[in-house]
Amino acid sequence: MNIWIYLGILVVSEIVLAFLFSAISQIFYKKQGLDFKSILKGTVERVFLLVALVNDYPHALTFFSALKLATRLKHNDSSADLENKFNDFYLMGNLISVMVAIGYVYLYHKLP
Repeated sequence: MNIWIYLGILVVSEIVLAFLFSAISQIFYKKQGLDFKSILKGTVERVFLLVALVNDYPHALTFFSALKLATRLKHNDSSADLENKFNDFYLMGNLISVMVAIGYVYLYHKLP
């Protein structure tokens, strides 16, 4: 496999995802600009899933889910509407993140 092509695909897709999640965040929270802390956390999550799945540890998905649930339980907000928006954003963000990581693993196995 040509590692440089693969790394290039990863970097470009992470940049696209950063802007995509930023746009979605602006819709849900009316935030402006890029949140670099969230971008870094999302990238680290996808790298964790990539490493785990490439090394045949599918149970890492369960571990990942437990970590995400534990962090979600700490979210407190008195506004039901805002909480519903947060839940939708949270669910969609995590599903997209896991799908992207699975896509990375697919590319890893399919690229020469």
